[in-house]
Amino acid sequence: MPIKKKLNMKHKITQSVTQFFINKIYPILDGTLQQEGMPFLQTYPMIPHVDSRQIGWTHYGVMIPDLAEPHHFFSIMSIIGAPGALAFDTDHALADSPRRSAALVTGTAATHPNLFRSYSIDHDCDMRADGSLIQFGQDLKITGSYPDYHVSASYADFELEMDIHNTDKVSWFIKSAVYDHLSLLSTYSGHLKWQGESQAISGLCTFEYAASLSPYLLKDKPLNDTLKIPLDFFTYQIINFDERTQLLLNCTRINGIKAISKAFLRSLDHYNKSYDADFEVLTYQDELAIAPDGVIMKLPKTFAWKVYEQEKVISVIHAEVDTAFTYGLGSGYVGGYTYSGRHNDKSISGRGYIEYIDRR
Repeated sequence: MPIKKKLNMKHKITQSVTQFFINKIYPILDGTLQQEGMPFLQTYPMIPHVDSRQIGWTHYGVMIPDLAEPHHFFSIMSIIGAPGALAFDTDHALADSPRRSAALVTGTAATHPNLFRSYSIDHDCDMRADGSLIQFGQDLKITGSYPDYHVSASYADFELEMDIHNTDKVSWFIKSAVYDHLSLLSTYSGHLKWQGESQAISGLCTFEYAASLSPYLLKDKPLNDTLKIPLDFFTYQIINFDERTQLLLNCTRINGIKAISKAFLRSLDHYNKSYDADFEVLTYQDELAIAPDGVIMKLPKTFAWKVYEQEKVISVIHAEVDTAFTYGLGSGYVGGYTYSGRHNDKSISGRGYIEYIDRR
């Protein structure tokens, strides 16, 4: 049998297995529907699990989608350990073994291309077992416990001091025995300094946490890409409709097959409600992005979302990326955009935050 035909057959088999998992197995494992409209439980442990034998990696994130110029957005996207997934592993930047490394991208549109770094958990970080301190070198520190945290950041010509208050309005992207991923609607206040100029900041943000199994629990050595979870497309986006209401958007593909395509709406007054959503890239950036490890990626310039309640379109969003994309969201990028559209027959416009990885 010709090699090309063998490869095509292998691809069809793996796609069939992936489709079976997404359609039949995943719905049994996933408990997000049971959490719909429910408050976040204060007893849920948002801890780093760095020495766990059951949890292979954790994630802490803080995202603001709508800062004033020149910043436009602020992002903390960290992975402590390694997921063993194609989209999110950064083997070229490991500071230690996969389980003993932590990766971080943080900053604003103005601080581009800073800051992506990898840290040795044992030599560069301070990760308290109770989650009261999560520190990445001298660059970033998250202190506190639910519901109140403080974020300190200092690198290049950028400094930030910010208090975060987490509400009990939670969106569960995944909730299962092997992988949890959640986002809390939060408020923030503080100040940032950039190139000697300070500005006060306040508004709505997200505070995010994930914890999961990892193949590196079995063997703490880098994996060949062919052995990793074939998560090959991911975009996650945040829009604040107003000072009380926030929309989250996520599209994830595994082996090219759509696994999740959802919108999550919550406000200071209402608990999360999830909707089906469709994402479409309309045009791409003129130049291909080349990562430090040589991975080449097409990044979007303009794109659109449609959000459905049952079969009725309730939101249409058209967006245009207007900041540089900063590398370090796993093997992908973070950035900011402007948007316009309609939500429940009302005109909407403003700024959004985007995470984007395309390894298809």
